[in-house]
Formats: sequence, C-alpha cells, structure tokens
Amino acid sequence: MRDEGSGFKYQMEAGYAIWTFQGRQLHKQQKEKLYVVQWRPHPPSMLNAKDQADIRKNIKKFSKKYDALDDQEKDTARTTFKADRDRRTNAFLDILDRINENNERNAEENGWEAAICEWRENQVWEKVETSIEEDLDAQEELIQ
Repeated sequence: MRDEGSGFKYQMEAGYAIWTFQGRQLHKQQKEKLYVVQWRPHPPSMLNAKDQADIRKNIKKFSKKYDALDDQEKDTARTTFKADRDRRTNAFLDILDRINENNERNAEENGWEAAICEWRENQVWEKVETSIEEDLDAQEELIQ
C-alpha cells in the first residue's frame, strides 16, 4: 500500500496470467516492475462464422475431447517417467547387490564378519513404553 500524500491508498498489482482456450488458468506470475506486456495478435480464423458459432454452442463436447487427449498425454508421460525411475532403481539395486556380494566374499579376509558378530553380541536394547492420554470429548451437565 502506498500513500501519495493525498490520503489515497492503493495497492499495485502487476503481472500476467496464461489461460487455456477452455478458460482454465494455467499460470499466474506477479512481477514487481512490470510496465508493458505485449502479445501477438490472433491470426484471422480459418473457420467461417457458422462453424465458429457451432463450436461455441458445443464447447463442452470439444472440451471433453481435448481433456481426454490431455489425460492420454499425461498417462503416457507418467508411464515413461515410471519406467525410467524403475530402470534407475533397478540399476542402483544391482550396484548394491554387487557391493554386498563383494563384502560377503571378503568379510573373512577383512575381519568384518568377526566385528559384526561382536557388535551383535554387545547390543543392548532397552524397552521403553510410552502412553499418551488425550481427552477426545468432554460434556458438562448440570445435575439438579
């Protein structure tokens, strides 16, 4: 809020928003010192007035069609991402398996097996029980 000396206060909001042709907002960005935004003009339509009116009349049908295409693209992207993630996870697990096999092969030479057995024998576990009491509901009644 700014006060220009006249007692008038106003809030300055500058930025831009990007919308789909279906009226959903895709992105909104606030910019502090935004002075000018230019957008290319729409080219003349390749549809005649009758076709444009038909599209406006049946916009929900067209919207469903394009939403279905969007969903299909999202599913494809998700499947590709999941396959890549699974491939990378399996490669990582293979590396871990090779490291474990190497450790098992060399455990006796390095003395790791004896150290692990000693560590397991010296483990002391303490059992701690904790209870938490909480009042869920309380009602007061006047008894006469």
